[in-house]
Amino acid sequence: MKRALRNGFVVVFITVLCPLLSEAKKKEKLPPDPRFAAIQNISVLPVVDARAGKKAGVNLEKLQGGVVKTLKKKHYSVGAASSSGEVGEVAVEDIEGADPKYLKKLGPSSERWVMVVFLDDVASKITFGSTGNAELRGFLFDKDTGDLIWKDRGVGQAGQGGLMGMTMKGMMKGAALEAAVSSLLASVPKRPK
Repeated sequence: MKRALRNGFVVVFITVLCPLLSEAKKKEKLPPDPRFAAIQNISVLPVVDARAGKKAGVNLEKLQGGVVKTLKKKHYSVGAASSSGEVGEVAVEDIEGADPKYLKKLGPSSERWVMVVFLDDVASKITFGSTGNAELRGFLFDKDTGDLIWKDRGVGQAGQGGLMGMTMKGMMKGAALEAAVSSLLASVPKRPK
């Protein structure tokens, strides 16, 4: 009898406690960052090839298009800029220590929010299969205030084993770049529709 009562209390305790614990584990939705909510249109500048040494061919326009497409999926109004603006060639050093005067010249003069993406590395190699690796770095600026709104790094990897993978070496670089774009922009908050 005592054992049945004790088991009954345990069942009631678990029945009451489990829903309370699961409610506590649910994360509260944080309000969106007002800086991201204020964005009306992002101008994605041409991707800057920041790789050192001999450079394997990469379609930078396609990479820029991938960034635009990913941001559109996150419900941002986005456009691909055809040039970097009055600044000419962009270097990582210029962006990392960006002065507001420099930022005002970055990208189209009519755009307020500009995103700069750097291709730091991309490689593919063949083993018993093939692999691809890519690394990107990105920055989002508000030209009006001179503020850095967002920055992050993205790394992408792709691979396919076996004989079939050996024939797919040419595709590994592209797959790694796609994965790097997704990784890079994962920290950009998705906007409500």
